[in-house]
Amino acid sequence: MPAYEYRTIEVDSSVMVAGFGGDVEPPVEQLNELGADGWDVAAPITDKTGETVSLLLQREK
Repeated sequence: MPAYEYRTIEVDSSVMVAGFGGDVEPPVEQLNELGADGWDVAAPITDKTGETVSLLLQREK
């Protein structure tokens, strides 16, 4: 069974509405760099209002 390591990155919660006329871009460059290092987005992390505030990343050790 593979072992994983985890980390989080913060995201601007307004990124969720950027596609609906907002001007905030998702952290695509940062995610591409992390993806090149083997990291995958495992899950969003939300606050008590349901807004995404960070992303949980995982990669195989």
